[in-house]
Amino acid sequence: DLEAYYLHDYQSAQQHLQGLLSSPGLSRSIKGEVKIELADVLVLKGEVWEASLLFMQVEKEFKEDRVGHLAKFKNAKVYYYTGEYDWCQAQLDVLKASTSKLIANDAMDLSLLITDNYNLDTSTITMDLFAKADLCILQHKFKEAEQFYDSINSINGYHTLNDDILLRKANIAINAGDFEKAVLLLNELMSDYSDDILADNALFLLGNIYEHHLYDLDKAKEAYKTILFDHKGSLFVVEARKRYRKLTGIKADKINKDT
Repeated sequence: DLEAYYLHDYQSAQQHLQGLLSSPGLSRSIKGEVKIELADVLVLKGEVWEASLLFMQVEKEFKEDRVGHLAKFKNAKVYYYTGEYDWCQAQLDVLKASTSKLIANDAMDLSLLITDNYNLDTSTITMDLFAKADLCILQHKFKEAEQFYDSINSINGYHTLNDDILLRKANIAINAGDFEKAVLLLNELMSDYSDDILADNALFLLGNIYEHHLYDLDKAKEAYKTILFDHKGSLFVVEARKRYRKLTGIKADKINKDT
């Protein structure tokens, strides 16, 4: 992981993983996970179709297993990165029923992103730029990712991807430790897209930044409280309730009654 994602020494990372695969005594499931890691490295190298073949190999070997579902999801993302959105969507439709809640949720998120933004323009240029930026984030090439996002905004003053762009830029800023910039981006998202599907994501990120990095507990409480009252169907409700309860000292039954 260090070699691949931080040092960008893909060759060395690949050699370590291939060496691990040839080690005696590895269980079948561990081998499957190592193959997924190896395919991830191939994606980072830009060898996406070689990675796709490896993902398909793992998927076939572990059809009804979490490892197989993870490989299928990562393979769907390969098609997303390369602009094969119809094929990607077909894989995601199957994964929405995955027994792994996390994989099912990730599949749903990517499926919604494609459904909401694909084929809205006369060409796929905007969606292609967005997918390339997402690949750059995976490769930890954050400056290049921001350039792709900015180019979308220069092509279209307004686009349905604008809220997604703000959220991704905020995550890039958090990764760089620039929490003030992240707060500005998230507040912009909340101001312009308060009724959007990503509003609760932005609120939870804001709460986390205020609680753990900027140490403004009043603002953290306010962010978590807004999720509880205004976004009752959010996936973050349970965690937001825990954090709000911890910060305020209010008992759980009182929070439940108020919401």
